[in-house]
Amino acid sequence: MREGKDMSMYFEERGNKGAPSIVFIHGGGIGGWMWEKQLDEFKDYHCIIPHLPEHGKSIDEKPISITDCASRIAELIITKANGKKAHVVGHSLGAKIIVELLSTNPDVVDHAVAASALFRPMALLNLTCNSFTYKLTVMMLKSKSIVELQAKQFEFPNDFYRENFIKDNQAITVDMLDRIYGEMYKHLKLSSNLSKANVPTLVIAGDKEPKAMKESVKDIVNAIPNSKGILLKNSIHNFPWVVSSEFSSIIRSWITNKPFESEIIKAV
Repeated sequence: MREGKDMSMYFEERGNKGAPSIVFIHGGGIGGWMWEKQLDEFKDYHCIIPHLPEHGKSIDEKPISITDCASRIAELIITKANGKKAHVVGHSLGAKIIVELLSTNPDVVDHAVAASALFRPMALLNLTCNSFTYKLTVMMLKSKSIVELQAKQFEFPNDFYRENFIKDNQAITVDMLDRIYGEMYKHLKLSSNLSKANVPTLVIAGDKEPKAMKESVKDIVNAIPNSKGILLKNSIHNFPWVVSSEFSSIIRSWITNKPFESEIIKAV
């Protein structure tokens, strides 16, 4: 494993340094460790795993913003990816950053996989995205038993995931929650520039995720010309690690221009 910083953002490099590059972009409030299962599956690729600002080993980089993150990812690809171009895979906040990247710097992207990117309002989130809820959340996360229960609800596959989740969540502050979730849930407009992004883009959601998330798949596909939308059967927001092998197989099929073989795929 190789480590470094680019534009003050920490990143790791794994796999085959001479192979095509893949950038894995984690979700909000969760670290690059969420891709550990995928990294095991993609040892034949040059994998780059950034830690977004206010997350993991970039926790002191503030404030986080989707626009800034997309710029940082573009610079990371130009400086570290083979051929100054990379496949990009993102989940949740990471997927929204990919959509921003496609609207601003599509030339650095070979293929894109955007998983669970929300671009429609959700009534429950409108009610819970406020300082009172954030203060209550941070207070509750100070309790080890509560954060362990939360980790159990995420259905993490092993202690590595659970321990990293607990560590990251207990470092969260009210201001961090406000900025992270503000970026995820308040920036819902798709850029008109996406119509010029001629990048093969796969858009995914779990079929058990909220309706707004599944409808967002259609919105993104309608905005990006060379794109395809799919749902994963019986899956919620945690599918990158719950059905990691199937998800990795889908990613590999997409970036190698091969048909999907997974039985858990359904049409949008």
